[in-house]
Amino acid sequence: MTDTSTSSSTRRTPLLIPLFALFGVGGLTAYSKADDAHLAAEWAHCGDLPLTWQMHLSAYGAPACGLLTLVLFWWLARRARRRDAWVGDGWPGKFAIAAVVVDVPLVVLEFFVVWFLYQPSSGEPISCV
Repeated sequence: MTDTSTSSSTRRTPLLIPLFALFGVGGLTAYSKADDAHLAAEWAHCGDLPLTWQMHLSAYGAPACGLLTLVLFWWLARRARRRDAWVGDGWPGKFAIAAVVVDVPLVVLEFFVVWFLYQPSSGEPISCV
């Protein structure tokens, strides 16, 4: 590779951070849709049903992407510090910092979704009237 392409890819690497943050948001959205479908199926069945694999996959995939966002930002910040630079140089770095600021509360919400996944149901029977 030439020096220009290496520096160009290095400058665009911070754009992976918002991408993985968006994957985490997508996981939360997928969990919401899967939970709604599961609730509709329970009402149609008139009883409790086991959780679906889509609920588990989206519930665990969202915090995985959220944590990957934070780890990737930490890695890029260390790499920039070794070069005596700042990760926020240029618009991709500033965009990455904004994504991390938004991602921190999202990671808390994503872990709450995992916790909520394992909470027992209310135990009340579903009325099929």
